[in-house]
Amino acid sequence: MSKQRNPNGMGTFKQRKDGRYEWRQKIDGQERYISAKTMKELREKIKKITDLPIIKNKYKVDDWFQRWLEIYIKPLKKKATYDQYRIIYNTHIKTVLGNRKLSTIKTYDIQSVIAKMNEKKLSTWTMKHARKIMNIAFSKAFEEKIIAENPVKSIEIPIKQAKPRKTLTIEELQKLFKAMENSRWLWSVKFALVTGLRRGELLALKWSDIDWQNKRISINKSNSVTGLGDTKSSKIHYVPLSENAIQFLNEQKDMLKKEFNPILYNEDLKGKALIFPSESGKMIRPDSYYTLIRRFSVKAGIKASPHCFRHTFVYLTRGNLSLKDLQNILGHSESTTTLDIYGNMLNDNTKKNIEQIDNVFNTVDKEMDKIKEEKIKNTGKIIPFRRAK
Repeated sequence: MSKQRNPNGMGTFKQRKDGRYEWRQKIDGQERYISAKTMKELREKIKKITDLPIIKNKYKVDDWFQRWLEIYIKPLKKKATYDQYRIIYNTHIKTVLGNRKLSTIKTYDIQSVIAKMNEKKLSTWTMKHARKIMNIAFSKAFEEKIIAENPVKSIEIPIKQAKPRKTLTIEELQKLFKAMENSRWLWSVKFALVTGLRRGELLALKWSDIDWQNKRISINKSNSVTGLGDTKSSKIHYVPLSENAIQFLNEQKDMLKKEFNPILYNEDLKGKALIFPSESGKMIRPDSYYTLIRRFSVKAGIKASPHCFRHTFVYLTRGNLSLKDLQNILGHSESTTTLDIYGNMLNDNTKKNIEQIDNVFNTVDKEMDKIKEEKIKNTGKIIPFRRAK
């Protein structure tokens, strides 16, 4: 297809050698460019921007991302989200695109960021997150008419084998419980194992979050390194209150009474009503809780951390909960998140497969025994022929 020039300076169409269609428009020395798989798709895209002026700007990628982070992310998102976006941008995006003009960035430039991250052997999750951050930032630049189109499209993320999540075996749990038998933190560990709570959610839990009548736990806060705040997904979710969980809560309450914890009588602390406070009745820092669990795991001769209690919960309940139920209990915004993290674990039917294989070969053994018995019977009826002397 040869170039087709539109009237009134509306730009030029062209079909490339790879079959895609492109459109270019130049006004006052400034050019904008759009491409699409089909001419119909291309015309739809053009309709959206032809009435928009080409903005003469000297924005570099770094200029725009710094503005975007400070205006659109920092005031509107959790501090942890802002910090995460900033670190990923500074570490992986800025180093590749930071000094480039924002208006010159194409899809292959975005793909090059992912390629360099892949060379560093970063996880699929980290690369997906970088793509998400670039997509949000470039989409906002398009909305503000700073760029002609969002270049973050058709970006492929290399598929990698996910690292296995650390779970504890029954034997390891027995060792850990033995090492913690005289510890005030034993019930927090057992409660985490039967609820799948994150460390921050566990430490922020209050007695008022327990709905005894409907047997569920309201997860609405989380304690992180930056202090008490919303949950990781910024949404309230509910976790079933099992009989085991009720027992562990009652044991925890008795323990607080026995140690005469200040949270039971100090008016300032009483209002907080934490379920798993420190000995002084205050909320324990997440890193402090991590340290004490690691210390007990060393004593038990195993490797364990607070987050592996969550993984163990998923592993032990696999096959008994639907994906949707598990997503809700874990507080994931999307089921794809649950699958990304626990897909291999949820699909682990090893025990079931072993039983099925054993059943098949047990049947084979029985059939073979029958055949053997039939042969013995038949052999007994045969009269050997010998020539008479």
